[in-house]
Amino acid sequence: MPVVSSSDRPCSSASRVTGETDVHAAKWIKLVRLDYVDPTGAARTWDAVRRTTTTKEAEADAVCVFATLRGGDAKEDEVLLVRQFRPACGTETIELPAGLIDDGEKAETSALRELHEECGYVGRVTNVTPAVVLSPGLSDESVVLVTVDVDLDAAENANPSQRLEGSEFITVIRCPKKDLLRTLDEFSAQGIKVFAGLYTLAWALENAKNLQ
Repeated sequence: MPVVSSSDRPCSSASRVTGETDVHAAKWIKLVRLDYVDPTGAARTWDAVRRTTTTKEAEADAVCVFATLRGGDAKEDEVLLVRQFRPACGTETIELPAGLIDDGEKAETSALRELHEECGYVGRVTNVTPAVVLSPGLSDESVVLVTVDVDLDAAENANPSQRLEGSEFITVIRCPKKDLLRTLDEFSAQGIKVFAGLYTLAWALENAKNLQ
């Protein structure tokens, strides 16, 4: 069990949300005002963003795909990255293939669908994480990370072809796994924003031995 440090502050587990009011709703997201009680019993408010597309039955809002390419013309393990313009950031970003989970869809199914649509590859799921939150100070948006192996020797991966929507303009990048962190640092130095979850994975892979 993890060690819990002592503190003279009340434990945050006593906090609870007591109400929620919609402030403004758009097609994909909405702004809400939350009423909550802190551990001392004081009433407080918090503004947050929620997705409007997620059902209560969904495992999470979205999936991210950590796909490793092996075989074929890959001389070593490669990771699939996507480069695209994100209006909210005002610049291009480097991310993992990702997308919203459709209504009634399992995370594994969503991951393989997004991988095929955005990158053109067919893969095999090797691991699925629990749903984790992306930016808890701003939103309750959650994501499942799905790891996938892509066999470049398989016939279905001989000529990968994207299946993008009209508003999507995505460049697929094959990056040697051993060079992942350095590559992300180079993109960042160019002013291209890197998805935090991807950078964390790359940093952990690079520093795994030092973390033991």
